[in-house]
Amino acid sequence: MNSQQNSPRFKKVLVPLDGSPLAEEAILLAANIVRANKAELLLLRVVPPSSCVPLYPVTPMDLTEPMKEAAFTRARDYLEHVTAYEHLDTLKVQTDVLLGGAPTTIVDYALQQGVDLIVMRSHGETGLTRWIMGSTAQQLVRNCPIPVLVISKPQNQPMTFLHSPRVLVTLDGSALAEEAIKPAAQLSASLAYPGNGAIHLTRIIERLQLHEHQTKEQQEQFNKEQREEAEAYLQNIKQRMLTGELAPLKLKITTSVVTYTDVQDITRRILEESSCIGDAPGFTGCDIIAMSTHGRHGFQHLLLGSFTEEVIDAAQKPLLVVHASRPKEPTPEKTSSGQKIDVPIL
Repeated sequence: MNSQQNSPRFKKVLVPLDGSPLAEEAILLAANIVRANKAELLLLRVVPPSSCVPLYPVTPMDLTEPMKEAAFTRARDYLEHVTAYEHLDTLKVQTDVLLGGAPTTIVDYALQQGVDLIVMRSHGETGLTRWIMGSTAQQLVRNCPIPVLVISKPQNQPMTFLHSPRVLVTLDGSALAEEAIKPAAQLSASLAYPGNGAIHLTRIIERLQLHEHQTKEQQEQFNKEQREEAEAYLQNIKQRMLTGELAPLKLKITTSVVTYTDVQDITRRILEESSCIGDAPGFTGCDIIAMSTHGRHGFQHLLLGSFTEEVIDAAQKPLLVVHASRPKEPTPEKTSSGQKIDVPIL
């Protein structure tokens, strides 16, 4: 595994923990990313306020502070045990315990510490069921400005790769969706053997169905033009990756166009594409899916909110979620004739 010294890379990786073994499954993958990037691993244990509040009047209210201290002591001992158990002694590791609500506390901490990537488990047991699988994961996916790598592997299957993993990046033609490309490239390069990182760019387009006001020839011509436009778009993105900021990562880049006729089929089509690409020797498909939580045009409502969560629930592989920021409106410029034109956002 390798990270080019002058290439974009992760410097700080955060794993939020709740005390359950399942949440700890994120540590192995995070540690591999940290090791490849010569980065720092941050382990955070969030103590819920409810664990520090006496059950008044059964418990005297003056025991609040001792209960808090006891909860923090248990959390620190837990993190110390995890650090030793996971054999993280060769890495730079920072552990912290904070009191608060999980989603807000995790995001605030990550921003304060300058975290580049959050790695977390999507399912769990005991307290993790409500924390990771429920509102915390949903809120981080929807609102966290830092990329979140959500692991959804079935229980008792460790998150490891026997080959250089390939990342599938779903695109809808917008600059917002393209914001997933850079973190996906960094992740692929971090988990791959030197020079063996691989990205698959897939463009999602709607296939027009025949209707009464259109001939079959018109329908076929429209769909052909749509596909050609999508293929040209992907080749443009590929060229930018090979010659621009990401060029030092030396990624292998493949592309495909995925069509759908019903929006309800998009999740299925993405999952099929992630499993059936098959153009790399030794394995088929992709190991990680990357997508932005923002889009526009027809894809807008899908990438915002429930669609991303739907992919998380359905996928049996990690999902890298990037919360894209909306760009500013194009700045009008003038032609030589004085006519205003809009500069597209790239």
